Amino acid sequence: MAHLLVDRSPVIVIGPAYLDRVIRVDRSLVELSQGSPLDQSVDGTWRFGSGLKIVDSAGGILQLDLPATWPGPQGVITLSRPLLSSGERHVIGLEWHDDLGGMGAGYAGAFGAKLMSALGPVGDPMSQAIHQLLELAGIEHRPVRIPGTMADWTLLISSGGFGDKLPIGFRGCHSSWTELPSELAQSCQLRIVAALPNRLAEQALRTPGAQLRMFAPAMRNVLDRDRPIEEFSDAINLLACNRQEWDQLADPDRIDSQVDIVAITNGPLGSAIRYTNLRGHRTELAVPVFPRARPPLDTNRAGEAYASTLVASLLNQGWTGGRVTSDVIEKAASRATAAAALVLDRRGFGFPSPSEIDLALANGRID
Repeated sequence: MAHLLVDRSPVIVIGPAYLDRVIRVDRSLVELSQGSPLDQSVDGTWRFGSGLKIVDSAGGILQLDLPATWPGPQGVITLSRPLLSSGERHVIGLEWHDDLGGMGAGYAGAFGAKLMSALGPVGDPMSQAIHQLLELAGIEHRPVRIPGTMADWTLLISSGGFGDKLPIGFRGCHSSWTELPSELAQSCQLRIVAALPNRLAEQALRTPGAQLRMFAPAMRNVLDRDRPIEEFSDAINLLACNRQEWDQLADPDRIDSQVDIVAITNGPLGSAIRYTNLRGHRTELAVPVFPRARPPLDTNRAGEAYASTLVASLLNQGWTGGRVTSDVIEKAASRATAAAALVLDRRGFGFPSPSEIDLALANGRID
């Protein structure tokens, strides 16, 4: 897999690598009138039983008919907050597969970067499976072993061309992670902190050694009011999130005033990039989605493809933080939205290469 940085400048990623059990279903996950497509991560608890029913904290129910070869989980999964339509919605599972997941693994794969993430003890089967998937993806991995706990994993429900993505996380070692590896302080051009608990994310962002620091939060980071992102946004050069996450921040104006570049994706509605131009004016660029000739196969990893391509293009054009010209932002945004459109045709772990992005831009659409 070709990587995004032209000069392969050193990049370090610290964030989770999961086992994703992916099931693709035959229709949207929520009624179109209630905000589909859904693109939010959420924690879940699992009670064993027959079939598979997803219940949110407000009583919304998603009932799944499972493929004949489905290996589990089965039973009732309760979400930590309301996400689903009111009442009960029924969907049919078309196919499933296991894949490498987690934003840490995604950004490391896109950049060809070293990944630091938590795993359970050497004998934990889930940790062994994740380690093997990282090796297959060619990702250099520095695991931090957390004794007495299994690795995290995710049930990821995707509606394919309907655009929904619902990752339900079952938390293990990352929620028990307390001490960052000393290697994090080594010199690098870019340090990416992805979806770590905020108490750890702040430490990772403030650790010396990185010229630039990027934060990619999950919704649980945004909803953390004990240590809100606003309290350490001065340590972030680039923030990448989706519109649902941005809208849930307690004080987005404070973050916008402290972070050099804020990239906010909004699914089929495109994206917005907020930056400070050379005159010192805060500016927003609205970026439409890149044209495609067909519906997506899978929306998983689109956000990571967008953000990683955006920051790689900025670095390749010489951005070193702070103010930036509109031309640099516009070129980076074009490449980012093309990368996001290309990754929609992938059902397995992986990201488009620079040459694939170049070809898409030359053609003006994904055919």
